[in-house]
Amino acid sequence: MYCSLYLNREDVSAKGFFLSSGAASLPQLSKVLAGGEDAYFVICQNWLGVADGASSWSLEETRDGLYAHELLRNCQKIVSESKSLLVTNPVEIICRSAAESQSHGLSTILVAYFDNQAEQVLHVANIGDSGFILLRNGTVFQISSPMFHDFNLPVQIKRDDDPSEFLEVYHVHLDEGDVLITATDGLFDNLYEQEIASIVSKSLQENMQPQEIAELLARKAQVVGSSASARSPFADAAQAAGYTGYRGGKLDDVTVIVSLVQKKSV
Repeated sequence: MYCSLYLNREDVSAKGFFLSSGAASLPQLSKVLAGGEDAYFVICQNWLGVADGASSWSLEETRDGLYAHELLRNCQKIVSESKSLLVTNPVEIICRSAAESQSHGLSTILVAYFDNQAEQVLHVANIGDSGFILLRNGTVFQISSPMFHDFNLPVQIKRDDDPSEFLEVYHVHLDEGDVLITATDGLFDNLYEQEIASIVSKSLQENMQPQEIAELLARKAQVVGSSASARSPFADAAQAAGYTGYRGGKLDDVTVIVSLVQKKSV
């Protein structure tokens, strides 16, 4: 599992708003030793990303998730090295990362940048069924739409693809106190939107930190994913697609980033 949680001293002292983030990534048990298929990064208090990888046929034997991990390593590197050049477009970051990636495999990817000065707008570029939920005043304010070819076949990219042919872009105004949940499909397949909102609201009332909330959401999603009888969004989608006998959750890696929109001190 590739991950990064990096803060820059200059960002902490600057005026404006910032994302106070915590993350959790839980591979399913059969994939722990291989590092899991999910990857994430959070840097500079206004950049974050998640990716969910899979293997693909090639002449080389590949590990599930290898391509996803490389994509996000490249994203972090590009953002970190380009900070002085004011790179603020997640579409550009994804395209540059894909152009530099050499691993075989398939991956969904979401990268977001929070313009935390005058606009206070979250710019999101997404491919596939990773996504985000924005909570405002304890309720679901906005949610991304997953991208599928067919049931359980998300849109993904591979080496040498042009991501701009697949990307969906969002521009979302954020207010102080908003809560942004960014995650791979392991969360959204197993917990309903209102469940997520309820868990986050109760956790904040108990003064839990973003890291703790992310861990709680990931654990709950894995419990449902391991169940053969629990209600889940994935089971609902399976039945709607004609798999009338399907019950329970979807066993999968789960990666969650919880971000609180807060005002910086002068």
